[in-house]
Amino acid sequence: MPIPRLAAAKFSQLPAAGRLLSIAPVVATEKTRGRILIADDDSAFRLATQTLLRRQGFDCESASDAAGAVDLLGRSEFDLLISDIHMPGNAALELVEKLPQVASALPVILLTGYPSVQSAARSVRLRVVAYLVKPCEVEELLSLAEQAIANHRAFRAVHANRTRIESWAQELAKIEQAMGTRNEASSLLEPFFNVTLRNLLTVLLELKQLTEALVQQPGKEGVLKEITLHRALKDAIEVLERTKQSFKSKELGELRHRLETMLHTAAAPQRITPGANA
Repeated sequence: MPIPRLAAAKFSQLPAAGRLLSIAPVVATEKTRGRILIADDDSAFRLATQTLLRRQGFDCESASDAAGAVDLLGRSEFDLLISDIHMPGNAALELVEKLPQVASALPVILLTGYPSVQSAARSVRLRVVAYLVKPCEVEELLSLAEQAIANHRAFRAVHANRTRIESWAQELAKIEQAMGTRNEASSLLEPFFNVTLRNLLTVLLELKQLTEALVQQPGKEGVLKEITLHRALKDAIEVLERTKQSFKSKELGELRHRLETMLHTAAAPQRITPGANA
């Protein structure tokens, strides 16, 4: 979804949180545009940034130091970390260096009012997608956040799919072994069918998440959803419909219903309601 064009406001010039609506109109969506964690010891800046991002459709949490950020990262999943440098626990980018153990592959945008060659050089070696100097332009931060979140969601979808395929292979290996030791392998066809369909459904759900991440990028709206996701869902539903007499199963019927629901959900356009209440 494209970002509404904002005035070239800088964070140092932002008014109180209650007046941010005049700078960044509310973008109301049925689903969050991403979960962002803001870590900054400047309470005024933290509140203003959090309010701005929430009005733009992002789900935001915040922490005043590195310890608080690590605690939140350990309890919930985020798509992006926006962090100050000169705050307790991150003066030498310790928080960013610790991220692989806390939130693997999480992208980071660094914001600092005290830029230095040392911190900039160190950030290049870490998973930092942008190094911004306060005050930064609102449009620049929003654009970088949206791109970083789309990339991270795509990464998560690919990683989950690889993990699923490995698990699927293990399940099939057990069925294959059982077939080799029994005289009537036909009795295992239904378990094989159920395992395959269950994993296909999971892969399709992951494909849906990947599509939703990719279509946020400019020029990609609706393209992948129509070509890849819809065709895969329709094909799967047709197969279930054709085989329901051969494999009468409540589980398979529920699978077909869930696929149909997912297809209708994917086809529904996102609603953007400027001026909605925060």
